[in-house]
Amino acid sequence: MSLEQAALIAEIVGGIAVVASLIYLAVEVRRQSKLNRLSSASDLAAQRSGLMISLHDNPEMAEIWLKGTNDFESLDPTSKLRFGAYFGRFLRNSEALYIHVLDKTLDPTLWRGIERTIRDLIGLPGSQAWWETRKHWYTDAFQSLVSDLIAGGDGKPLFDKYEVEDLQEPNA
Repeated sequence: MSLEQAALIAEIVGGIAVVASLIYLAVEVRRQSKLNRLSSASDLAAQRSGLMISLHDNPEMAEIWLKGTNDFESLDPTSKLRFGAYFGRFLRNSEALYIHVLDKTLDPTLWRGIERTIRDLIGLPGSQAWWETRKHWYTDAFQSLVSDLIAGGDGKPLFDKYEVEDLQEPNA
């Protein structure tokens, strides 16, 4: 084998090594991107859990939430702000999860449960009243989803046998 043939073989082997390295790098970058998106979705799910805990642990906020979903306009200004801040966080979290669905990084079976929750909550008259004032804060895709959920919802109260007035403290 001549020196020229050896150099040619070395170039071919080097070229194959470069192509193999690029393929490996592309696979790793794609894998890492997917892991980052999955981690982000997991963080969002944890935030969503924290939102639910805040209602559980704060009876005053739970009362505002129940009254607000029934009739947003009946809330006093401070309660409207608190309701809006809570519901806005809930919807922003939902929007972020929806983006993961569109990106195909959130399991559709998990999303279906989240979507049902959004549908039930946005179907309530007070939630819809708030949404009408703030929907422009959200992406067009999420606005479209929520519009579809409202159109298909039934607006049932959170608890069929529950009267919001029952939340008020008895007079001492």
